[in-house]
Amino acid sequence: MNGRSRRLLLVEDERLLGRSIQKYLNNLNHHCDWKSNSEEAILLLKQEAFDLVISDIRLPGSTGIELMRWIMKNQDHLPVILITAHSSVKEAVEAIREGASDYICKPLDLETLELSIKRVLETQKLKREVLFHRAKSDQEFFFWPDSDLHRELQVMVQRLIEIEEKTNVTPTVFITGETGTGKGMLARKIHEQSSRREGLFIALNCNAIPESMFESELFGHEKGAFTGALQQRTGMFELAEGGTLFLDEIGHLPLPVQSKFLKVLEDKTLRRIGGTREYSIDVRIIAATNLDLNQAIEQGEFREDLFHRLNVVNLKMPPLRETPEVLTQLTDHLLEQSLKKYPGSHNPLPTQSSGENLRRHFISKSGMKNLQAYHWPGNFRELKNEIERMVIFFQGNPLDYQHLNYLDVSRRQTKPLQKEVEESEDSFFELPEEGIDLSELEPLLVSQALFQSEGKVYDAANLLKMTVKQFEFLISKYESQIRKDKMIFRKIPESGVHPNNLENTFIKQAMERSGNNVTSGARLLNLSRDQMRYRLRKHEISMGKNDQE
Repeated sequence: MNGRSRRLLLVEDERLLGRSIQKYLNNLNHHCDWKSNSEEAILLLKQEAFDLVISDIRLPGSTGIELMRWIMKNQDHLPVILITAHSSVKEAVEAIREGASDYICKPLDLETLELSIKRVLETQKLKREVLFHRAKSDQEFFFWPDSDLHRELQVMVQRLIEIEEKTNVTPTVFITGETGTGKGMLARKIHEQSSRREGLFIALNCNAIPESMFESELFGHEKGAFTGALQQRTGMFELAEGGTLFLDEIGHLPLPVQSKFLKVLEDKTLRRIGGTREYSIDVRIIAATNLDLNQAIEQGEFREDLFHRLNVVNLKMPPLRETPEVLTQLTDHLLEQSLKKYPGSHNPLPTQSSGENLRRHFISKSGMKNLQAYHWPGNFRELKNEIERMVIFFQGNPLDYQHLNYLDVSRRQTKPLQKEVEESEDSFFELPEEGIDLSELEPLLVSQALFQSEGKVYDAANLLKMTVKQFEFLISKYESQIRKDKMIFRKIPESGVHPNNLENTFIKQAMERSGNNVTSGARLLNLSRDQMRYRLRKHEISMGKNDQE
């Protein structure tokens, strides 16, 4: 039987038959535990995780039907195959109606059992895929554009796959890149090409899980482990067994969970919340972030040892503005994909409904120039959404500059020259000539971030290089001072800035301008002398020798 090893539980009271089945299944590269009655089976099920239960209906004490009902109530994800004598086929059919996955009649044919196991496990896999929306749409949109940066990335991925095939080792992969660059699509692509492609690809967005639910989501819990734990829950690690667990936005993983997560990575063992037994796991981890984790480490928000454990193979997704030469390729590709998604709505199409012909059918030269001028802060995801909108709103004539203006493309900031970017970022970090009220810096930055992100908290938090939770705290802290309807501070560069870092920069510049005079430097920042001294100590900045009133 092909595929990865599965953990099976056999419940059979006939000793010779039980041993025979156990030996046969173990020879098929499975790990089969054997118990002779329902009571022993339930005790084991409470302690360890299994992929499938195979049980005789006629057992001493509680029957196989009663065992199945216990499983349906407490571990409803676990499939059950029943073994029955000819005389109890009617009973087995009733059990199927109650939730059993299959039944096999005695005298038992081991090859028939093997086929049943294969069929049931495949069905269970499909159920899990539906449960976690294993849609192929993202994978269909995955596309390797022809640019130096993308070619380099593609070579790295290919080498990774080759190493896995030769060594049978699947190292942890760490993907970095801005929002919308396709980190999740790359993670899925790696999974689909790896030796784990027969297993599930489970994706979890760490920024979308309440902090109190993280441990339960990742590691699972036992019934009664905490208030509200009315039944056993299977965690993401268990669901991804033999496959890939993709943790997006890993920078938002709470510190207390990071410790347990690190232990799981290092020991390759797992204990559910409220459980007493540890059992081995076989899961490939791919993590991704758009945050600067080095800065998070410095601020004590992310464990350095966990970062190094994750950062075994590092892949960086380039932003669209760094590869403007691929915009035309992506536009052609996305037009083709969008027409597949919305078929029959744009006939007649050109004879050659692909590439340049298709693009010219939808977008005029002036419209294409407008797309190329835009800097695409949302990267591939934003371009994909824009192309879909073009297809949906298409009225029969190529979209030109005016049409794209209506679609909110030209009103946004266009792509600046590299020199202008550098000048803009330099001026942002420059202390104003007249100084600044440092106590207002944080609310100013929060307001400006909200203005630039059009009120989107997630994007605003990224601009200030902090988690959504931290940003929401600042919103509540400065609620009466925040303005998000107009620009009230300098434009925050796309690379982002943390308020503490900008404060540090302004304090250093104030001290330089004042000749290291604490009092004069404090005036530039509208601080008292004591407040200035406190901030100098906080940022570990030398006070110099010219400290005077």
